[in-house]
Amino acid sequence: MKNPFFPRSKSVLAIWATNYQEKIAIHATALGLTPAEVTAEIALCQSIIDAINAANTQKNLYKAALETRDTTINTQGGELRFEIARHKMASGYNTTIGQDLGIIGADSVFDPTTFKPVIRGELSGGKVLIRFKKTNTDGINIYRRQKGTSTFTFLSRATKSPFEYQPVLSEPNKPEHWEYRAFGVIDDVEIGLASDIIEIVYGE
Repeated sequence: MKNPFFPRSKSVLAIWATNYQEKIAIHATALGLTPAEVTAEIALCQSIIDAINAANTQKNLYKAALETRDTTINTQGGELRFEIARHKMASGYNTTIGQDLGIIGADSVFDPTTFKPVIRGELSGGKVLIRFKKTNTDGINIYRRQKGTSTFTFLSRATKSPFEYQPVLSEPNKPEHWEYRAFGVIDDVEIGLASDIIEIVYGE
């Protein structure tokens, strides 16, 4: 079976349609096309290009909207929490008001099966620092893999934040892009869920 000439990738299809649109008139005589037929095919290509561009625009707008949402929640939400903390210090405040406003938090119960550590990485003084909170665990097991590979390998057990170490570059002066994740540990047993993956480029 021959490979289809119509690209599956939308970005490649847009390039393909632009090329076809620009060159079909050149070959119109050889293909026996009338000017009206050439115009119609150019219009078909333009419809495809416009649809792809419109979708890309909406994707970018959606991404921007998500970033705005998260920034607003973090910034305005932080200010609102500050104000709520101030309200709780008011002489007239009581639990009835707190419950009515929904500002009394529920007691959290530690569940080892769903615990997911939160880690944050940074470079400092030529070392990699990985910060975390132990919560109710004994520490975390840290794993790493090079960006683009599939398998994580165990790096170290960390019981104090920040965990720090100094990688050795495979090739001097050639930066390496690493990904890290971690699991909580209780009594030498890994628990719960893997942390989100963080990335660090070392050696820049």
